[in-house]
Amino acid sequence: MSQSQLQNELRGTRIAIASGSSRHREHLQQIFERTGLQVVLNEPFSEYFIAKLAGNRIDVLLIELDERNERHNQLLEELLESTDIPIIFNDVSALAFNEPARQGKWFGTLMGKIAEITGHLEWETPDIDLGSFTVNETLLARDNSLASEVWVLGASLGGPDALKRFLAELPSNLPASLIVAQHLGSNFEPLLARQLDCISPLQVMPARVGHTLRHGEVIVAPVNQRLQISPIGVIQLLPLAGPSFYTPSIDTLLTDIGARFGANCGAIIFSGMCDDGVLGVRAMHAMGGPIWTQEADSCVISNMPDQVRQAGVSSYTGTPEQLAAKLAEYLTQRQTEYG
Repeated sequence: MSQSQLQNELRGTRIAIASGSSRHREHLQQIFERTGLQVVLNEPFSEYFIAKLAGNRIDVLLIELDERNERHNQLLEELLESTDIPIIFNDVSALAFNEPARQGKWFGTLMGKIAEITGHLEWETPDIDLGSFTVNETLLARDNSLASEVWVLGASLGGPDALKRFLAELPSNLPASLIVAQHLGSNFEPLLARQLDCISPLQVMPARVGHTLRHGEVIVAPVNQRLQISPIGVIQLLPLAGPSFYTPSIDTLLTDIGARFGANCGAIIFSGMCDDGVLGVRAMHAMGGPIWTQEADSCVISNMPDQVRQAGVSSYTGTPEQLAAKLAEYLTQRQTEYG
Protein backbone atom coordinates (compact mmCIF):
# COMPACT_ATOMS: atom_id res chain seq x y z
CA MET A 1 0.00 0.00 0.00
CA SER A 2 1.40 3.39 -0.98
CA GLN A 3 1.73 6.38 1.32
CA SER A 4 -1.33 8.09 -0.22
CA GLN A 5 -3.40 4.89 -0.07
CA LEU A 6 -2.51 4.37 3.59
CA GLN A 7 -3.44 7.95 4.45
CA ASN A 8 -6.76 7.59 2.59
CA GLU A 9 -7.51 4.35 4.44
CA LEU A 10 -6.90 6.02 7.79
CA ARG A 11 -8.56 9.37 7.07
CA GLY A 12 -11.02 10.25 9.82
CA THR A 13 -9.52 7.82 12.35
CA ARG A 14 -10.07 9.31 15.79
CA ILE A 15 -6.94 9.53 17.95
CA ALA A 16 -6.45 10.37 21.64
CA ILE A 17 -2.93 11.49 22.57
CA ALA A 18 -1.56 11.40 26.12
CA SER A 19 1.89 12.88 26.72
CA GLY A 20 3.58 14.87 29.46
CA SER A 21 5.30 17.08 26.89
CA SER A 22 3.15 19.85 25.41
CA ARG A 23 5.59 20.16 22.51
CA HIS A 24 5.31 16.46 21.69
CA ARG A 25 1.52 16.71 21.80
CA GLU A 26 1.52 19.78 19.55
CA HIS A 27 3.84 18.14 17.04
CA LEU A 28 1.86 14.89 16.95
CA GLN A 29 -1.45 16.73 16.52
CA GLN A 30 -0.06 18.72 13.59
CA ILE A 31 1.22 15.72 11.66
CA PHE A 32 -1.89 13.60 12.36
CA GLU A 33 -4.33 16.31 11.31
CA ARG A 34 -2.36 17.15 8.18
CA THR A 35 -2.56 13.49 7.15
CA GLY A 36 -6.33 13.35 7.68
CA LEU A 37 -6.61 11.81 11.14
CA GLN A 38 -8.77 13.44 13.81
CA VAL A 39 -7.24 14.20 17.21
CA VAL A 40 -10.09 14.01 19.74
CA LEU A 41 -8.11 14.35 22.98
CA ASN A 42 -4.61 15.75 23.46
CA GLU A 43 -3.63 16.02 27.13
CA PRO A 44 -1.14 14.84 29.78
CA PHE A 45 -1.64 11.25 30.93
CA SER A 46 -3.81 11.63 34.04
CA GLU A 47 -7.00 10.41 35.69
CA TYR A 48 -8.83 13.27 33.94
CA PHE A 49 -7.64 12.00 30.55
CA ILE A 50 -8.91 8.50 31.38
CA ALA A 51 -12.26 9.86 32.58
CA LYS A 52 -12.79 11.71 29.29
CA LEU A 53 -12.37 8.57 27.18
CA ALA A 54 -15.85 7.30 28.04
CA GLY A 55 -17.50 10.41 26.61
CA ASN A 56 -15.76 10.29 23.23
CA ARG A 57 -15.65 7.90 20.31
CA ILE A 58 -11.97 7.04 19.96
CA ASP A 59 -10.37 4.49 17.66
CA VAL A 60 -6.79 4.52 18.97
CA LEU A 61 -4.96 5.71 22.10
CA LEU A 62 -1.40 6.97 21.65
CA ILE A 63 0.27 6.99 25.08
CA GLU A 64 3.69 8.34 26.04
CA LEU A 65 4.67 6.82 29.40
CA ASP A 66 7.35 8.01 31.77
CA GLU A 67 8.61 4.70 33.17
CA ARG A 68 10.17 6.53 36.13
CA ASN A 69 6.77 7.90 37.18
CA GLU A 70 5.05 5.50 39.59
CA ARG A 71 1.76 7.33 39.09
CA HIS A 72 1.94 6.55 35.37
CA ASN A 73 2.18 2.84 36.18
CA GLN A 74 -0.92 3.10 38.38
CA LEU A 75 -2.77 5.07 35.71
CA LEU A 76 -1.89 2.46 33.11
CA GLU A 77 -3.49 -0.26 35.25
CA GLU A 78 -6.61 1.90 35.63
CA LEU A 79 -6.68 2.53 31.89
CA LEU A 80 -6.41 -1.15 30.97
CA GLU A 81 -9.24 -2.01 33.37
CA SER A 82 -11.55 0.77 32.17
CA THR A 83 -11.31 0.63 28.37
CA ASP A 84 -10.84 -1.76 25.47
CA ILE A 85 -9.64 0.96 23.06
CA PRO A 86 -6.47 -0.23 21.26
CA ILE A 87 -3.32 1.38 22.69
CA ILE A 88 -0.02 2.28 21.02
CA PHE A 89 2.87 3.21 23.29
CA ASN A 90 4.79 5.92 21.51
CA ASP A 91 8.61 6.08 21.58
CA VAL A 92 9.23 9.82 21.16
CA SER A 93 13.00 9.27 21.23
CA ALA A 94 12.64 8.42 17.53
CA LEU A 95 12.15 12.16 16.98
CA ALA A 96 15.34 13.11 18.77
CA PHE A 97 17.11 14.28 15.61
CA ASN A 98 15.97 16.65 12.88
CA GLU A 99 16.50 14.14 10.07
CA PRO A 100 13.51 13.88 7.69
CA ALA A 101 14.34 10.33 6.57
CA ARG A 102 14.51 9.01 10.13
CA GLN A 103 11.40 10.87 11.23
CA GLY A 104 9.59 9.68 8.11
CA LYS A 105 10.45 6.07 8.90
CA TRP A 106 9.16 6.51 12.46
CA PHE A 107 5.89 8.09 11.29
CA GLY A 108 5.40 5.45 8.60
CA THR A 109 5.76 2.74 11.24
CA LEU A 110 3.34 4.54 13.54
CA MET A 111 0.75 4.92 10.77
CA GLY A 112 1.18 1.25 9.95
CA LYS A 113 0.50 0.28 13.57
CA ILE A 114 -2.65 2.40 13.53
CA ALA A 115 -3.77 0.68 10.33
CA GLU A 116 -3.11 -2.73 11.83
CA ILE A 117 -4.97 -2.29 15.09
CA THR A 118 -7.94 -0.54 13.45
CA GLY A 119 -8.45 -3.50 11.12
CA HIS A 120 -7.60 -1.87 7.79
CA LEU A 121 -6.26 -3.71 4.77
CA GLU A 122 -2.86 -5.37 4.79
CA TRP A 123 -0.07 -2.92 4.19
CA GLU A 124 3.66 -2.59 3.85
CA THR A 125 5.07 0.12 6.08
CA PRO A 126 5.99 3.12 3.93
CA ASP A 127 8.53 5.74 4.88
CA ILE A 128 6.25 8.75 5.10
CA ASP A 129 7.54 11.95 3.53
CA LEU A 130 6.87 14.33 6.37
CA GLY A 131 7.92 17.31 4.28
CA SER A 132 6.70 20.42 6.05
CA PHE A 133 5.70 18.31 9.06
CA THR A 134 9.38 17.96 10.04
CA VAL A 135 10.22 20.09 13.04
CA ASN A 136 12.66 22.96 12.57
CA GLU A 137 14.34 22.25 15.90
CA THR A 138 15.23 18.86 17.32
CA LEU A 139 12.89 17.47 19.92
CA LEU A 140 16.05 16.54 21.76
CA ALA A 141 16.61 20.24 22.35
CA ARG A 142 12.94 20.78 23.18
CA ASP A 143 12.69 18.00 25.73
CA ASN A 144 15.38 18.57 28.31
CA SER A 145 14.89 15.10 29.77
CA LEU A 146 16.26 13.31 26.69
CA ALA A 147 20.00 12.90 27.17
CA SER A 148 22.04 15.40 25.18
CA GLU A 149 24.98 15.27 27.64
CA VAL A 150 26.49 11.94 28.71
CA TRP A 151 29.38 11.42 31.12
CA VAL A 152 31.20 8.14 31.78
CA LEU A 153 32.41 7.37 35.30
CA GLY A 154 35.27 4.86 35.14
CA ALA A 155 36.39 3.07 38.33
CA SER A 156 38.10 -0.04 39.64
CA LEU A 157 39.56 -0.84 43.08
CA GLY A 158 38.19 1.71 45.54
CA GLY A 159 35.66 2.90 42.98
CA PRO A 160 32.38 2.13 44.79
CA ASP A 161 33.27 4.36 47.74
CA ALA A 162 34.43 7.18 45.44
CA LEU A 163 31.28 6.86 43.33
CA LYS A 164 29.06 7.04 46.42
CA ARG A 165 30.81 10.20 47.60
CA PHE A 166 30.54 11.72 44.12
CA LEU A 167 26.91 10.82 43.39
CA ALA A 168 25.68 11.91 46.82
CA GLU A 169 26.75 15.50 46.06
CA LEU A 170 25.07 15.91 42.68
CA PRO A 171 21.80 17.85 42.24
CA SER A 172 18.69 15.84 41.39
CA ASN A 173 18.08 17.94 38.27
CA LEU A 174 21.50 17.30 36.76
CA PRO A 175 21.21 18.06 33.00
CA ALA A 176 23.18 14.98 31.96
CA SER A 177 23.04 11.21 31.98
CA LEU A 178 25.85 9.30 33.70
CA ILE A 179 27.13 5.84 32.81
CA VAL A 180 29.12 3.93 35.43
CA ALA A 181 31.84 1.56 34.23
CA GLN A 182 32.97 -0.10 37.48
CA HIS A 183 35.09 -3.25 37.28
CA LEU A 184 32.87 -5.94 38.83
CA GLY A 185 32.36 -9.63 39.10
CA SER A 186 29.67 -11.16 36.90
CA ASN A 187 26.04 -10.21 37.67
CA PHE A 188 26.89 -7.64 40.35
CA GLU A 189 25.51 -4.67 38.39
CA PRO A 190 22.04 -4.79 40.03
CA LEU A 191 23.58 -4.81 43.52
CA LEU A 192 25.85 -1.86 42.71
CA ALA A 193 22.92 0.02 41.18
CA ARG A 194 20.82 -0.49 44.34
CA GLN A 195 23.66 0.66 46.60
CA LEU A 196 24.30 3.79 44.56
CA ASP A 197 20.59 4.54 44.21
CA CYS A 198 20.22 4.59 48.01
CA ILE A 199 22.67 7.48 48.41
CA SER A 200 22.13 9.49 45.23
CA PRO A 201 19.37 12.00 44.41
CA LEU A 202 19.62 10.73 40.83
CA GLN A 203 17.92 7.55 39.63
CA VAL A 204 20.45 4.71 39.38
CA MET A 205 19.63 1.56 37.40
CA PRO A 206 21.30 -1.31 35.55
CA ALA A 207 21.41 -0.92 31.77
CA ARG A 208 18.24 -2.19 30.04
CA VAL A 209 17.82 -2.84 26.34
CA GLY A 210 15.48 -0.29 24.75
CA HIS A 211 15.64 2.20 27.62
CA THR A 212 15.71 5.80 26.38
CA LEU A 213 18.61 7.63 27.97
CA ARG A 214 17.48 10.66 29.98
CA HIS A 215 19.04 13.36 32.09
CA GLY A 216 19.10 12.77 35.83
CA GLU A 217 19.82 9.06 35.39
CA VAL A 218 22.83 6.92 36.25
CA ILE A 219 23.19 3.74 34.17
CA VAL A 220 25.42 0.92 35.46
CA ALA A 221 27.17 -0.70 32.50
CA PRO A 222 26.92 -4.50 32.24
CA VAL A 223 29.91 -6.75 32.74
CA ASN A 224 29.33 -9.29 29.96
CA GLN A 225 27.85 -7.08 27.23
CA ARG A 226 28.90 -4.01 25.29
CA LEU A 227 26.76 -0.96 26.02
CA GLN A 228 26.10 1.44 23.15
CA ILE A 229 23.64 4.29 22.64
CA SER A 230 21.71 4.22 19.37
CA PRO A 231 21.32 7.31 17.13
CA ILE A 232 17.90 7.93 18.70
CA GLY A 233 19.20 7.72 22.29
CA VAL A 234 18.19 4.15 23.15
CA ILE A 235 20.39 1.69 25.06
CA GLN A 236 21.68 -1.26 23.05
CA LEU A 237 23.46 -4.22 24.66
CA LEU A 238 25.65 -6.09 22.19
CA PRO A 239 27.86 -9.18 22.44
CA LEU A 240 31.46 -8.46 23.39
CA ALA A 241 33.76 -8.27 20.38
CA GLY A 242 36.24 -10.55 22.14
CA PRO A 243 37.62 -11.48 25.55
CA SER A 244 38.60 -8.55 27.77
CA PHE A 245 40.88 -8.63 30.79
CA TYR A 246 38.76 -5.92 32.44
CA THR A 247 34.97 -6.07 32.63
CA PRO A 248 33.30 -3.89 31.80
CA SER A 249 35.93 -2.43 29.48
CA ILE A 250 36.26 1.27 30.33
CA ASP A 251 38.31 1.77 27.15
CA THR A 252 35.53 0.39 24.95
CA LEU A 253 32.74 2.34 26.64
CA LEU A 254 34.67 5.63 26.49
CA THR A 255 35.47 5.10 22.83
CA ASP A 256 31.86 4.29 21.94
CA ILE A 257 30.37 7.20 23.91
CA GLY A 258 32.96 9.62 22.52
CA ALA A 259 32.15 8.59 18.96
CA ARG A 260 28.41 8.89 19.62
CA PHE A 261 28.26 12.19 21.54
CA GLY A 262 31.47 14.03 20.61
CA ALA A 263 31.92 17.24 22.60
CA ASN A 264 28.60 16.55 24.38
CA CYS A 265 30.18 13.95 26.62
CA GLY A 266 32.98 13.64 29.13
CA ALA A 267 34.67 11.23 31.51
CA ILE A 268 35.79 11.09 35.11
CA ILE A 269 38.32 8.42 36.09
CA PHE A 270 38.19 7.39 39.73
CA SER A 271 40.25 5.12 41.98
CA GLY A 272 41.77 1.98 40.45
CA MET A 273 44.99 0.03 39.99
CA CYS A 274 44.94 -0.82 36.28
CA ASP A 275 45.48 1.01 32.98
CA ASP A 276 41.97 0.43 31.63
CA GLY A 277 40.64 3.77 30.38
CA VAL A 278 43.85 5.31 29.02
CA LEU A 279 43.09 4.41 25.40
CA GLY A 280 39.44 5.36 25.85
CA VAL A 281 40.09 8.82 27.32
CA ARG A 282 42.45 9.58 24.46
CA ALA A 283 39.73 8.65 21.97
CA MET A 284 37.08 10.70 23.80
CA HIS A 285 39.44 13.66 24.22
CA ALA A 286 40.12 13.61 20.47
CA MET A 287 36.34 13.94 19.90
CA GLY A 288 36.20 17.03 22.12
CA GLY A 289 35.04 15.49 25.41
CA PRO A 290 36.65 16.79 28.64
CA ILE A 291 38.49 14.32 30.88
CA TRP A 292 38.76 14.69 34.67
CA THR A 293 40.42 12.55 37.34
CA GLN A 294 40.16 11.82 41.04
CA GLU A 295 43.12 13.26 42.93
CA ALA A 296 45.59 10.71 44.29
CA ASP A 297 45.26 11.33 48.04
CA SER A 298 41.52 10.57 48.03
CA CYS A 299 41.94 7.27 46.11
CA VAL A 300 42.27 3.80 47.61
CA ILE A 301 44.83 3.33 44.86
CA SER A 302 45.57 6.07 42.33
CA ASN A 303 47.23 4.11 39.53
CA MET A 304 44.31 4.44 37.11
CA PRO A 305 43.76 8.21 37.37
CA ASP A 306 47.54 8.73 37.57
CA GLN A 307 47.99 7.07 34.19
CA VAL A 308 45.27 9.22 32.65
CA ARG A 309 47.02 12.34 33.98
CA GLN A 310 50.31 11.08 32.58
CA ALA A 311 48.61 10.73 29.18
CA GLY A 312 48.17 14.51 29.25
CA VAL A 313 44.38 14.59 28.72
CA SER A 314 43.05 15.37 32.22
CA SER A 315 41.96 19.00 32.54
CA TYR A 316 40.73 18.86 36.15
CA THR A 317 41.62 16.85 39.25
CA GLY A 318 39.77 16.79 42.57
CA THR A 319 38.20 14.77 45.34
CA PRO A 320 34.88 13.04 44.56
CA GLU A 321 33.04 15.94 46.23
CA GLN A 322 35.00 18.54 44.26
CA LEU A 323 34.41 16.64 41.02
CA ALA A 324 30.64 16.62 41.71
CA ALA A 325 30.59 20.38 42.30
CA LYS A 326 32.69 20.94 39.19
CA LEU A 327 30.39 18.82 37.02
CA ALA A 328 27.25 20.62 38.23
CA GLU A 329 28.91 23.99 37.54
CA TYR A 330 30.18 22.88 34.12
CA LEU A 331 26.79 21.58 32.98
CA THR A 332 24.95 24.69 34.22
CA GLN A 333 27.36 26.85 32.24
CA ARG A 334 26.82 24.75 29.12
CA GLN A 335 23.05 25.09 29.51
CA THR A 336 23.45 28.86 29.70
CA GLU A 337 25.71 28.99 26.65
CA TYR A 338 23.76 26.63 24.40
CA GLY A 339 20.23 27.03 25.78
